Parts: sequence; structure tokens; C-alpha cells
Amino acid sequence: MTEANRLNYRLRSTFFYRKLKEYNTLSLRNKIELLFPVEHLYDWQDKLNWCIGEDAFNYIEQSQLHLIQVFCHPRLIREQPQLIAYYRNIAALSQKAVSNLVKISVSKFEADDENRYSLTDNNALELCKLFNEHISLIIDSSVESITEEELHAILLASTGAQIDGSWRNAIGEEAEKLVQRLIIKEAKERNLLHAFILRTGTGIELYDSNKLEEQLGNLKKYRNCLIKNFHHYIARC
Repeated sequence: MTEANRLNYRLRSTFFYRKLKEYNTLSLRNKIELLFPVEHLYDWQDKLNWCIGEDAFNYIEQSQLHLIQVFCHPRLIREQPQLIAYYRNIAALSQKAVSNLVKISVSKFEADDENRYSLTDNNALELCKLFNEHISLIIDSSVESITEEELHAILLASTGAQIDGSWRNAIGEEAEKLVQRLIIKEAKERNLLHAFILRTGTGIELYDSNKLEEQLGNLKKYRNCLIKNFHHYIARC
């Protein structure tokens, strides 16, 4: 059980790292900063219609922070839908929360670095209002003292919370992988591992000690493995 727990937490650690790379969170801050030279092109006259709190707006406007660094502008996320991820995380909302609150699935937009998907004006407005409402609440709750470092911390904390939620959903699959790995490891150490049964069809792939890491990395490819019993017959593990 101790070994299983250790492997479980190792899997969780690598799962978090993979998801952080998948969400591309660390690049979001830089993408926003690259827009600072053109931020004057974005007008904020309709800020109240975008659910930006007046006190929160006035504080950010007078601070060292940039408006587009904090508040979501509907035109900006129409032009660059992948930045939805930035404002969603600053608002401390998960993708699931956004879907529940405004019935818009944002995952495909956030992963779209090539702008293949277009965000409608109405969806941009709904997302903008949702994000700004929550961001304004965060600023108000900070007693107008929020800093750039705290913004970045919220971005990472929100991403971490979403990854944790993904882990909880994937834990069954990860646990299955863990059990498979333990069985295969034990069979290998006892020199009993013979082959892997392919998930599709009835074929098998012979165990190759030189390719074990590769085979373990493709466990989804197999539905079972074959081991040699004490009488040299083949049995399923």
C-alpha cells in the first residue's frame, strides 16, 4: 500500500505538470504584456455595461496596473479568444463554472492559438460581464490593494484548482494505470511477463525488456497482459 501511495502521488505530480503545460498558463501573462503598447486602442466607456465595478475600475486606473491586465474587454477576447483563459483564471473561475453560469464552453477557444474558432459578439459580452463581475469583487475584497504579484498568484492558483478538479475526474483512470504498472513490475521482477494483449483486435505484443518504458507509456494500447505460470502455460494478469 505504501508503494501504491508513493506511485499515486508521483502520478499526481506529473499529471499536474502535464496539465500546466497543456493549459499553457505560463504564457498568458506574457501575451497580455505584449498588448500594453496598443492598449489605448481599447475604449472603456461601456465599462459599467460590462459589469466592471466603478470603484474597482477607478482604483486600477490610478494604480501601476494596466486596465487590460485586470479587466476583460469584449473586443479583445473576440480578437484573441485564447485570452479567455487569462481573464477566466483572474476571475478565479473554472471552465466548468463558466459553462454552468453562462452556458458557454470555453475550452476550445482557450486552446485555439491559431484563431480557428470565432467568438460571437453575444458570447464575448456574456463572458466579459461574468469575468469582470468576479474580478471587481476580488478587487473590492482586497480593499483596493491588489498588486501585480497577487494577480499572477490568482492566475496560478485558479489553474491549480482546475487541474486538481481534472485529477479528481481522472483518478479512476490513473488508479487503473497504477495497478497495471504494479502488476507488470511484479511480473517482470519474477521473470513471468510474456506479452501484452492489444486493446483492439486479438493480437498480442511480446514483452521486450529494452522497450519496457515505451510499453508502459502506452498502457492505453493494451487491455491486459500475459504471464507465464509455474507450469510454463500462459495466464492473464
